[in-house]
Amino acid sequence: MKKVSALILLLGLSAFFSACGNGYNGMSVTPAQVSVTVTPASVSVQTGKQVQFMASVMNTSNTAVTWQVNGTTGGGTGTGTITTGGLYTAPSSVPSGQIMVTAVSQADTTVSATAMVTVTAATATLSISPASATVLAGATQQFTATASGASAAVTWQVNGTAGGSSALGTISTGGLYTAPTTPPSGQKVTITAVAQANASESAAAPVTVVPSVATLKGLYAFSVKGYNASGLLLEAGSFQADGKGNVTSGEEDVNSGAGIFGPVTFTGSYTVGTDGRTTLQINPPVSTGLNSETFDVVLTSGTHGRLIRFDSFATGIGSLDLQDSSAFNAAALKGNLIVSLDGTDITGAINSTAGIGLLSFDGSSAVSSGLLDLNDNGSSTTGNAVSGTYTLDSPATNGRGEFSVAGSAGTFDFVFYIVGTGQIKLISTDTSPVWGGTAQVQTSSSFSNASLRGGVVFLAEGVNSNGTLADAGRFTSTAGGTLSDGTGDENSNGTVTSGYAFTGTYTIDSTGHGTLQVVNSSLGNANYTFYLASDSQGVLMTTDAAFATIGVIDEQAETLFTPVTDSSLGFTLDGISSTGPIDKLGQISSSSGKGSEDVISEDVNGITSLNPNVAITSTQTTGANGVGKLTIAGGGSSRSLDVYMISNTEMLLIGLDTDQVLGGGMEQQFP
Repeated sequence: MKKVSALILLLGLSAFFSACGNGYNGMSVTPAQVSVTVTPASVSVQTGKQVQFMASVMNTSNTAVTWQVNGTTGGGTGTGTITTGGLYTAPSSVPSGQIMVTAVSQADTTVSATAMVTVTAATATLSISPASATVLAGATQQFTATASGASAAVTWQVNGTAGGSSALGTISTGGLYTAPTTPPSGQKVTITAVAQANASESAAAPVTVVPSVATLKGLYAFSVKGYNASGLLLEAGSFQADGKGNVTSGEEDVNSGAGIFGPVTFTGSYTVGTDGRTTLQINPPVSTGLNSETFDVVLTSGTHGRLIRFDSFATGIGSLDLQDSSAFNAAALKGNLIVSLDGTDITGAINSTAGIGLLSFDGSSAVSSGLLDLNDNGSSTTGNAVSGTYTLDSPATNGRGEFSVAGSAGTFDFVFYIVGTGQIKLISTDTSPVWGGTAQVQTSSSFSNASLRGGVVFLAEGVNSNGTLADAGRFTSTAGGTLSDGTGDENSNGTVTSGYAFTGTYTIDSTGHGTLQVVNSSLGNANYTFYLASDSQGVLMTTDAAFATIGVIDEQAETLFTPVTDSSLGFTLDGISSTGPIDKLGQISSSSGKGSEDVISEDVNGITSLNPNVAITSTQTTGANGVGKLTIAGGGSSRSLDVYMISNTEMLLIGLDTDQVLGGGMEQQFP
């Protein structure tokens, strides 16, 4: 009886608890929900920097979360990335708006928590040492990058190019910059270190690359026209510069009152200053009877320089140009070459003989046809037909060759040195006339009056019945054969007429042969013949009786001129002073393009005296049409010149002083 009662009691209690739903006192129990919190809840972080987020998960034994940035697991480059452990890395640039970093519960993916992130631009902590530098062409400069005082992993750039380039200079992964052998445009580059951990963080250092002996390296052709004790002196040649200050070999031809020499071999040496001013000395063998020669040069690039003879034996003005050895063959001289020559006839008068023309080289051995316009001491003829032959030396190691043309005006013999395809420097090998100059291939195939358009400038030098003469001018071409807006300068043996107005006309036939007449009521008419080598450049010569001048004609490259600033310009001038022939070479530093300029220097060879490194100051003003004035003061005198700009980096010069008649040109160094 007692056992049955106990069983009934147990069954009753079981039914009671079942009815209560496993609760107590009739109440039900609901399990707690999963919850997530993220710290920090909001944060500001710089681009490329990191911040650690922490997630707390409650009410579940599975506390793992999945990290997202703006809804994307792991994030992305534009919004930043986050690791599975919650380490967020901000993007390299500031995104638009705020960023949301979210922790999603893996136990219950419907449950998450979000932190707000504001990305700001990184504060630069990267620096470069040295902060700026001046480096010799071809030399090296070590740069280092640090961040907060410690070495930084960076990518090195030159003008934005990783590793640099041959033209700008190269830089190693370790920051060693090697400058190019020729200074780059403007002689300036920028070295930049970009942080590898954050591409938005960088530091930069400006570098100025200056010329050195390495800049003058290769095979160069040169030509010089001047005077020595025997009269007119002409030289043309070629030399090998080793980039270390040595002329390892050379060859030249000389025509002067003392005789005709050539080819004469030589060696020599040179120095190059950081301003591009160069001294070149060549030493012919003593057995030739020729003196050692010294030239002062201002390099305007690695391929070109203006020069004057600068020793007690002679004056002279000319140029040197890097030669292209691939053009040392007969085929490189093919087409119509426009030639310009000046010198003396048998009377030995200064600048009394001039010639311009068009010679057709066949690319093999013949000057098949040609026209020469000649002016012998004011007696001129035009359209003289000539033909002839040409040859190159064998082996053609320096581009030397000879050619001869003949016609009703006579026979003319020359030696030449090839600069490049269709470009030569030449001097005569005759005793009369003694003349020299240049020839360049004609680049256009057909011409007309429309070949000259817009602003045109010209410069011509030589003699007239009064003595030495220089003329320069600028006019606007209508492309129809008439001139307008003409303004010019003339220096006739010290009688200066400056800024005169003129009108005129011109004609151009299909070969590029033309005539130009400049008309002024007080000076009278000036008549020229010219040949165009292209639509924008040619050579011209006077055809008036008792005048013998020769020069250049150029279409202006700009319609509004803004002279170069923060750069140096090299110039050469030649002519006659009250004591005889005179040549000048120098530099002007243009910091503003007009107004007072920096003090530089010039070298003056007055045949009776050498004046090196004369300190000068200059004042230059230029009008919008490219016509301006230049004053050069130094050495106890002040010289006035007018400027006729061909482009913003190249210009013609004419002297306006009564005791010197000068003409020449000026160009930017390393434009």
